[in-house]
Amino acid sequence: MSIRKSNVISEDKRYSKIYETPVIPDGYRHVSYTNLETGFQIERIKDGSILQFVPVGALNGNGTLDGVTFNEKFGRRDFFKNDPDELGEEPVYGINELLWRELQSIRYYGGMYVTLPLSRMNLKPVSIPRRSPWTMIDYKMAVHLGSKFENNNGLSSHLIFGAEYDSMLEWLIEAGKVTIQDVIGDNQIDIDSNEILGLGTLGEWTVERPKNSSTKAVVRGGTIRIDGIKNSIAWRQATYRYIKSPYITARAVLYIPV
Repeated sequence: MSIRKSNVISEDKRYSKIYETPVIPDGYRHVSYTNLETGFQIERIKDGSILQFVPVGALNGNGTLDGVTFNEKFGRRDFFKNDPDELGEEPVYGINELLWRELQSIRYYGGMYVTLPLSRMNLKPVSIPRRSPWTMIDYKMAVHLGSKFENNNGLSSHLIFGAEYDSMLEWLIEAGKVTIQDVIGDNQIDIDSNEILGLGTLGEWTVERPKNSSTKAVVRGGTIRIDGIKNSIAWRQATYRYIKSPYITARAVLYIPV
């Protein structure tokens, strides 16, 4: 079965030549919005899971995976001047095969589909608004849930990469949905179900990992600090992979092969 559907919107003038227009995969339908820069949402027909299209091709070229070549629209941003240098193996040592294939998909389709924080239905991960996020999961379980979200019709999914998380935040800023202070300041926002539900409410496991550590992974966003204050939604911190917390959840990204 083909995974490619008709374009829902026309090509945007801000897209570079390497970015094409998005498609809706089989098994999904368009449910809201049509503007390329502000993104749109699709719904998985079988269970009502909502995914947000993040139009990476419409972003400014101020982010990159290698930290040097700033013509790439997809990748990690330094949202903090004191962003921890010890974190972020994916841009430091080069991206792995899955992230490279995801980058090619993002270039081909113009962006990526991001789930809400994953919740559960019959012990399966779903992305349904107004459901409590799936917490008390360690890193291994988060990776499992990310890959289990979708595996049909040639599609697959994965736990969100740090580079994808950063591109998602950059889009929110450029689209005017949040301000840069919302992203880097003390956590005060909770994006409602019309955008990306719950961003900022909890911390989120990512595939990104610290350098020289096989026991830690990177958690992004609103985890509670020892002093009881939430981190900003852009913050990244190294966390032991075995940790299970009511303040940490997971989010998946749909992979559409080119």
